[in-house]
Amino acid sequence: MAEGGHIPELDLYLLECPICLERLRQPKTLPCLHCFCQDCLGTYITKELSGKMASATSFPCPICRGIATPVNQADTKANWAKQFPTNGVIQELIKLKEQSSEPLYCTPCQTKGNPSNPAKFWCRKNESGFCETCKVDYHDIVHIGCDILDITRHDSNRPKQHPAVPHCDQHDENMVWYCEDHKLLGCNICVLEDHRRCEAVTTATKYIQKLKAGSQLADMQAALQKGAEVMNYLVKDFDEQLQVMVKNQEIALQSITDLRQRIDKRLNELQKNCTDKLITLFKDEKGKLDDSLRQCERLKNSMLSTLKSSIKAIEGNENTETIVLYQRGQAEVESCKALVIEMNESFTSVNVKHQTELVTFGDDAMGNIVIEKPPRRFPESHGYLTSPMSGRRVREVQQFGVKTTSDCNDCDAVGVVFLPCNQIVVSDGNNEKLKLFTDKGQYLDELTIHGSPNDMCFVNANTVAVAVSSPGGVHVVKVDNSKMSLSSEICLPDDKGCQGITHINGRFVVCTDTDRAELYSVTPDGTAELLYQYNGKCYFLSHDPTNEDILVSCHISTRGEAMLSRLSADKRRKNVMQRGVVSSAAGVIVDREGNIYVCGFGSGNVVQLSGDGTHVRELLTSSDGVKCPFAIAVCGDMFVLTAYQTNYVRLFQLY
Repeated sequence: MAEGGHIPELDLYLLECPICLERLRQPKTLPCLHCFCQDCLGTYITKELSGKMASATSFPCPICRGIATPVNQADTKANWAKQFPTNGVIQELIKLKEQSSEPLYCTPCQTKGNPSNPAKFWCRKNESGFCETCKVDYHDIVHIGCDILDITRHDSNRPKQHPAVPHCDQHDENMVWYCEDHKLLGCNICVLEDHRRCEAVTTATKYIQKLKAGSQLADMQAALQKGAEVMNYLVKDFDEQLQVMVKNQEIALQSITDLRQRIDKRLNELQKNCTDKLITLFKDEKGKLDDSLRQCERLKNSMLSTLKSSIKAIEGNENTETIVLYQRGQAEVESCKALVIEMNESFTSVNVKHQTELVTFGDDAMGNIVIEKPPRRFPESHGYLTSPMSGRRVREVQQFGVKTTSDCNDCDAVGVVFLPCNQIVVSDGNNEKLKLFTDKGQYLDELTIHGSPNDMCFVNANTVAVAVSSPGGVHVVKVDNSKMSLSSEICLPDDKGCQGITHINGRFVVCTDTDRAELYSVTPDGTAELLYQYNGKCYFLSHDPTNEDILVSCHISTRGEAMLSRLSADKRRKNVMQRGVVSSAAGVIVDREGNIYVCGFGSGNVVQLSGDGTHVRELLTSSDGVKCPFAIAVCGDMFVLTAYQTNYVRLFQLY
């Protein structure tokens, strides 16, 4: 056995806390697989969820910003970190690292007076070493079937935890299976209890062979490298901004001092106040840039470490570790993309300036401190910032049926909502139900509606609302843990039926199902205000989030009549599009960039137009298999489309 030992560089990275950069203490693992000291994680949670975030029930991972939710949300946030699982593998690696400086000797030989006889085997159950003779004479007689390690094959003077076969925390058996459906490792018991119905369950060895045969690992490593380069650009950019801010602060402070020398001593107090304001504003803005800088540095370092560890794990044929790093790398790449897009929306320079305009000896005699934030071009993003939605092409990515075994009739998907969690809610008018699916078409749940459900709208991440007729009103529905439940019902005056619906700042705007549609603003307590009356039927509503204008699609087939109109907050109506490209307008929705999507029920097409209606283009026509399109919902660069009296929906992407 070789003298002296070491823990591989891959293990050393796993033993460090990304927050304090010290050896992990009581390592806690989040769902995204990033590991932190319990105390460091607790301090981070308490700081992250202070102030306006005090009522939050989850928090983002410090590295990849993946959402982590504690089991007991009612517990104090200081105790949330304790609820996450302790990483047993990390604890064992730490223990072995601490023992690495001491060579292993045969325990029975030591009791017989031979303390320097080296051990060739290590019993993890007894935590004892054995030479070859003592293993046969003592260990194998008592511990039949014991998991004993041959440590002569390792370049180390202490036993190593075999990284390829970790133990299941729940059943304490080797985790040798991988479920591709749930993307989880598991032991034999896990597979029998939780994955018997899964279609893609294979051994970890076969799964890693599948990854190696394809391009997934190489793609992930390339994406990690690209993401790390993006973060490096941001780190440099933020560092330059900090230097400019420091220089601006020095100039501003000198300006205050020069001005102070030209005025009377009684302005001492005003000078102090002005200086304090400057420093306070500077600290606030510097703190924001520091936070962004640290966030980018943490993600950059983590991505580079994951990349390096992934390469080493593949070269060492460490299959389980490669899978874990592959999953972690995917999460970090997605977080990098999301961070770039988020920062680009408000990317500005920060200039702290001292403005002087000495007119009187009042409170502003020493001038004023201002913060200027002119927009600026985002640094190199390696293609993470995509082209505008109005210039993209469209392709179909999924089509799935919405008819369930409990349906008595064929479906009529008259309303749809696309949730940010990649779940789709469909209102089925023929069967008087709401149905919940994944964006892959997996059926999750359904909810019976008393009345005929029509148009739907998004309220928040776990709440939708549906317009209902016969009897009429608004039904508010919670969507939580892939289950739907009725939260509340709101009635209209005279129990009028609702056809279209949208949600604006805590209130609903609905249109009635009458031949001359009436638009009402309705609060959650049922208070209703008539906004406008149209001359024809209006099946769908949406709104422009930039100015809260209500968008109304008019189901009219007369040439020259308005197919789409805007109703402003002061109840002024403006026609956006007349009958022409679109006939008998149905579903309408607005994307994050202000583009409007309208379903042409009579014309058999789907169009995209600018907010003012000046630019119109057809996204889908009858040549794309579109017939009687009815409802549409947008989420990011994806949109889902229903058709009149059909049992399926179609999912498209703008790319």
